[in-house]
Parts: sequence; C-alpha cells; structure tokens
Amino acid sequence: MSTLKRMYVGMEDCVEVLADQDGRWVQERTVLEGKEVGEFAVAPKSDSVYAAVYGEGLYRSGDGGASWELVLADDVRAVSVDPSDGRTVYAGTEPIRLLRSDDDGATWTEIEGLQRLPEEVKNQWWFPQPPHEGHVKDIFVHPSDPKIIHLALEHGGIVRTFDGGESWEDVSTGIEYLDIHMVAGDPSNKDLYYTATARGFYRSDDQGKTWALSQDGMDRDYMHDFHIRAGDASTLFLATAFGSPPAWLRPERAASAIFRSRDGGLHWEHLTGGLPSSMKPMVSAIVNDPANESWLYMGLGLWGGYVTDDKTAKGGIWESPDQGDTWREIYPMEGAVRALCVALS
Repeated sequence: MSTLKRMYVGMEDCVEVLADQDGRWVQERTVLEGKEVGEFAVAPKSDSVYAAVYGEGLYRSGDGGASWELVLADDVRAVSVDPSDGRTVYAGTEPIRLLRSDDDGATWTEIEGLQRLPEEVKNQWWFPQPPHEGHVKDIFVHPSDPKIIHLALEHGGIVRTFDGGESWEDVSTGIEYLDIHMVAGDPSNKDLYYTATARGFYRSDDQGKTWALSQDGMDRDYMHDFHIRAGDASTLFLATAFGSPPAWLRPERAASAIFRSRDGGLHWEHLTGGLPSSMKPMVSAIVNDPANESWLYMGLGLWGGYVTDDKTAKGGIWESPDQGDTWREIYPMEGAVRALCVALS
C-alpha cells in the first residue's frame, strides 16, 4: 500500500489540506471553513489528526482530512497525543483546564489535580486582552514516560506533573515574564528542557525545575514555536521576532527570523539561506517532514489586528531540505498560517 503525505494548514478561517504529488504540494481540499485552528496533533501509527478550533472545540479526522468530527466542545487552545499511546489525547483550554481522552477523543475526563494548585500560582493565570483569562498554550507529554507532563500557560508560567496529573507543581523559577508559548524536553536527554516565551528563550537542566536564558547569538527578543531534532547534541530551530505583537503595527511588521542551535540551545545562528534577514510576517510554526528528518517546513503570516494590505507581509509555506541551510517558498497564501503539521496516511 502506498503512503500519502499530507500537509494540514490552519488558517484564520479554514484548514487547507495539501497533498504531496511527486515532491510538489497541491491543494487537495478546503475544510473546517469559518473556523480558526490554533494547533494540530497527529496520533502515532494512526490516521487520526486533531485540530484545536478557538472558541469551539477539538475536531478529529481519520480519513486524511476529508471529514471532521467534533469530539470535544470547549474553547480548546492546545492539543497533544501521548507519543507512546496514540489513543490517549490531551486538550488544554481557556480558562486553564486540562482534559484527557483514552479512546481517540470519544470520551473525556478533566484532570482535576491541576485546579488544586495553590491560589498564589493560579493568580498568575491571566491574559492581557479581554476577558483576561489565561489558557493552556502547549502540552508536552514525555515520550519515554507519559506520566511526566509539562504545560505552557499563556499567561501563567509552566506547571508539571510526574504522576499523570494527580499532583502538579509550578516550575517557572528563573523565567522573567510568564507568557509561555511552548515547552518541550530534549529527546536525547531526559533532564534537559526548553521553553520559548514572549521575552526570551530558556533552557533547564533539571526537567524544568529552574530556568536560565540561553540566547547566545540571537538578536531577537520574542520567541514563538521551535522544533527539536534529536542527536548527541540536539539541533533546535526557533521562530523569533522583534517585540510582542502590538509592536508589529510598525512598517517592518514582525521583523521575524529563524535561528538554529546545533548544541542543545547553548549557541545560536541566524538562518538566511534564501530567507530575508528580517521577514514582515511572523513565523507561526516550524515542523519536520515525517518521512525525512532533514526536511523542515514553516508557516508565515500576520493575524488578528495586525493584518496588512502589504503583499510582502502575506502568509505562506516555506521549506528547507537541508536542516535549515537553504529555504524556498513553496505555497504562497493570502491569509495567515496559524498552525501547521505534516502527516503520513
């Protein structure tokens, strides 16, 4: 049986499903029209793809994006599948809650231990825009021990559990500003973790208990998504910008850039092979190709109140076949890319 590779592109008002045809990406279908997708997750060894739709819920497709089923009605902001068990799915919401399904999203249970954190921790769970509710921005389930889970809260810091969610602790020590965009462990070192925030990139050598800035070689101060390629010293790819989104109303917009570290986040280099040194649209996602770990894709765009008629700030998909050394645009788009994933089916 042949394997088809698909790319799922979350926009502000739909999902575009692209199919790989002999190395060229072509549009296969437009789905979930009128819905803003903030994140995707793919179940390992399965055809299930999950899409988190802001303000509405979590959708699942098991047929390459042809049809979608609402499996959780909630304001879902983050979704993650247990890497060791493709039937176990986690959904993070606004306000901050964590739900779990052990049956591919058919039924859900809230992990109530998260709400038992002390009030002084929960008082940090807020967001600067109305209704000022914080949300779960990212969920990291450790691939070698699924009972270890870290949540990135926007705003609110990082919390973790070692027992599958029965008990939690705040692990934000060392992070200056608790606007957390992503948290992940190093695949080659169980003690090493990374986090991207609105005011810096941090590294932890104690499973996220304490954090230290790790930005040698970077000239940006706003960090978004990152991707880790495992190795003796893992390679990281990080999306950055100058300033938080309100600053993007300036003529240079986000002034985004991609940085790479070849030594586990200790030192960084600015990637410009085929890329402008400063890009007007923001890099909203960096993902790998499941069939070739050297191949990367990134999604670009300006969303919400920062959309512009400037065609040089439009969205699109770029690819790199050589771990970020060179890049080329493969699929320009009028709207902003909010989320991106590539899956085999």
